[in-house]
Amino acid sequence: MTDEQAFDIFYKAYPRKVAKGDARKAWAQTKSIRPPLEQILAAIQAQCNTEQWLKDNHSYIPYPATWLRAERWDDEIETTIPGKVIGKDWHETWTGITMKGEELGIFEKDFDHPIKFREAVYKAAREKEAAARNNVFQLKSA
Repeated sequence: MTDEQAFDIFYKAYPRKVAKGDARKAWAQTKSIRPPLEQILAAIQAQCNTEQWLKDNHSYIPYPATWLRAERWDDEIETTIPGKVIGKDWHETWTGITMKGEELGIFEKDFDHPIKFREAVYKAAREKEAAARNNVFQLKSA
């Protein structure tokens, strides 16, 4: 695989699609220190599940060039311990989102990116809640 092909795979996997030219330049600049592509992709996948990347409509996801130049593949990832969602609503933790998805028949493995999975779960949950409210309204009206 060429370095350009590896960059294309990286860019496709990275959730923030901005400044592609600068990202390509950063990819070339970090060639000598970058880990293998598989490790880069695993780091992106793990960071997509962090509260930082999920909060405020993804506004805290760094630009891809910034992520590369800062060697963010080495960041320590704060993870949510499965089942430890005490005190938080389902949508506030990745574990809660995953559990709600399973409840709704939506699974992360069916999506090419965790953010798309999360958005599908949110949408399905809103639709289910709206349908439930509508059913209650209809029962009260009857």
